[in-house]
Amino acid sequence: MEFTNLEPLPILVFSNLLMVVLLLLLSWKGFKEPFMLRPWRRYLMILVALVFCLFSFWGTDWFHYAEMYLNLVYMDGFNTSLEDVYYYIANLMAPNYLVFRAIIWGAALYLMCLLMKHASVRGDLILCFFCSVWLIYFGYGRISLAYAAMYLGGSVICKPVRGKVLLSLILGSVLLISSLFFHKSSIYGVVLILLAFLPKMLNKRTFLLLLMIYPFVVIITELLLAQFMDSFVDPTERNTGATAGMTYLTEDTDEIGFAYNLQLILECIPYYMLAYLGYRLNILTEDAEDESGEEEPVNPVPADVRFFGRLLFYIVATASVFAFNLGVNTRILFIRFLRFGFIPACIVLAWAWQNGRYTRLAKFSFLFALASTGYALLYSFYVAYVGAAI
Repeated sequence: MEFTNLEPLPILVFSNLLMVVLLLLLSWKGFKEPFMLRPWRRYLMILVALVFCLFSFWGTDWFHYAEMYLNLVYMDGFNTSLEDVYYYIANLMAPNYLVFRAIIWGAALYLMCLLMKHASVRGDLILCFFCSVWLIYFGYGRISLAYAAMYLGGSVICKPVRGKVLLSLILGSVLLISSLFFHKSSIYGVVLILLAFLPKMLNKRTFLLLLMIYPFVVIITELLLAQFMDSFVDPTERNTGATAGMTYLTEDTDEIGFAYNLQLILECIPYYMLAYLGYRLNILTEDAEDESGEEEPVNPVPADVRFFGRLLFYIVATASVFAFNLGVNTRILFIRFLRFGFIPACIVLAWAWQNGRYTRLAKFSFLFALASTGYALLYSFYVAYVGAAI
């Protein structure tokens, strides 16, 4: 079977919807104490998640990557914006497109499982949130491999393996650096990870300062984008990465209807709610110290959880700059940068859920995220159905 010959048919998108429903049913008991799954449920969820990534038909990228795979193999990488590592995978390791996806998303999912096991939260609970809500975005693009590598690297550095501090630092640094080769935009995530390593950086004072300077940041970003547009004279003279970036800025999304805008709103709301939760988990330690006068706060939030809370806050704050009309279309940049936060969001939400902190905020965040995922899949099914009918 030639997997590259498939078309975005409604039945294919519907299969993705069924897989997510199955994952939600399998994970339901994991949301309750003691937040653990039986081994057969856990491994079945991981298997279904891998199958979902292999056949992630709900978005158009599955079919775009199929075309890129053919270009990598038969046209020596012509007309693709993929990084060099994917050229070598396609030509040296993958005899067909399905194996190509299995290598990339299989490695990404394996690194995610290591991250879940390493974090100071029940790994099964993280898995439940990940599979029932944000798996659709994990299976969407190759950047997921960069996500998994950079976040595992950051987690290992922030929370070293017991008795192996130097080895953890080296391993974490290698993972952070390697993520830069898996996707061009991963430099954005790596810079924010380095910033999130500073525990005292995010507090009430810096939060107020960010609010004060935010309008100026938006204006400066608009000026920089205008300069970039003016300097981009001939796309054929630029590298494919710059061309891809230019495509995002010039793509016309003004005619997008209410249904798609509703999908974006539903997707964005949980990020903002959980970014606030991440902020609260960081100042929780500060407040506890002020109230108790003790060096160690009562029921402290683990360092790696606070790290992911800071990281999520920084991701949402910087992505929000592109939510405004800056003279060019930055909506796609806004959404793509915001999606850097779904893995930190899983960990922040899971810790609050497990420890009964900010329970109302955590529950509403989960419900909005769940509604966003369901709506995105149903909307994709509707688009595929209309396309097939025409």
